[in-house]
Amino acid sequence: MPLEPADINELSEVLARCGSQGQSVELGGHFTKHSMGGPVTPAEAVVSTARLPAVAEYEPKDLTISVEAGLPFHELAELLAQNNQMLPLDPPLAEESTVGGVVAANCCGPRRRLYGSARDMIIGMTFVTLEGKQVRSGGMVVKNVAGLDMAKLLIGSFGTLAAIARINFRVYPRPPCERTFLLSFPSLDAALKARDAVLRSVLQPAAIELLNPALASRLGFDLPGGYLLAVEAGGIEAVMARYERELKGLARDSSEFAALDAEQAGRLWVAIRDFPALCRWNDAAAVVRLSTTLARLGEAFTVAGESPALARAGSGVTYVHCPGSPADLTIRARAAGLYAVVESCATPDKSQVELWADPGPELEMMARIKRDLDPRHLLNHGRLYNRL
Repeated sequence: MPLEPADINELSEVLARCGSQGQSVELGGHFTKHSMGGPVTPAEAVVSTARLPAVAEYEPKDLTISVEAGLPFHELAELLAQNNQMLPLDPPLAEESTVGGVVAANCCGPRRRLYGSARDMIIGMTFVTLEGKQVRSGGMVVKNVAGLDMAKLLIGSFGTLAAIARINFRVYPRPPCERTFLLSFPSLDAALKARDAVLRSVLQPAAIELLNPALASRLGFDLPGGYLLAVEAGGIEAVMARYERELKGLARDSSEFAALDAEQAGRLWVAIRDFPALCRWNDAAAVVRLSTTLARLGEAFTVAGESPALARAGSGVTYVHCPGSPADLTIRARAAGLYAVVESCATPDKSQVELWADPGPELEMMARIKRDLDPRHLLNHGRLYNRL
């Protein structure tokens, strides 16, 4: 059974005891991210932040909130919705994840194009080191003084540096209206031309996603044409009407157009949001993340071939589902000059999988920070893609 500290002071005591005794630690919240990152190696102590679910401070008028790491993400979303506000991270597995887990894995989703990632929304953090020290970075204002922002180190660290205990976020007003539009194209080139037209227009959607025919069919949204461009927009009714007019114009003669109702839109965006974590289609499945420029997004789909693929069409990130080992896909991607990382993998022994082939010179800096905070490599050993 995991150790579940009831408050931040108790979390400090638990980690200090593990550190002083040289015990290896598996650190998590609800432990929903095992398919992501590197392998979960057996540890002498398992520590969960699940009993740290408090809302420490919430100022709706200031658009800021401070919550403990164990708060379920869906509860945070529901609380903000009561004040017509939101935290538009759109992480996969939002119904199951804790806020701390979302931040530790640096999860974000379709609306990153408009709102950014966790690094853009976090204004402060409290974390606990293996020495039991509570370190506070930032505060509860959107603009803090310049200097080293220690909180940024913990985002995407997969718990390899310290335990995230409390997070301060800037939040956003919910748009008065939200609509989802689907455009279906007979070819990838036609879909990319429509994407380019949207990005060049005065209309700036919250999300613009491109699904290849294999994924569209798998999700049950296989409109005639094959390639689906999904657009989510928010604003007043007049703005929504303009979106519909202009997107219908893009669809003229070469594609199908549909405006989804709320139920259809909800089902689509949950599927899109969860796709990077969906190794559930096959016990040995993997999802590979390919990064490129917007101009080369078509090459990522070419590398994907017949495999289900989803692109954040406004940011140049493509997720490809592999029914087996991701090695062949990552080799093809690197041969094409694309940056490839295994986003999630259900293979029983991930220690034998090359998850992050070319970290670059930044890895040495990461290793130095790891040595400073966890010199004996006790925290979540190997979880940073087998590298740290």
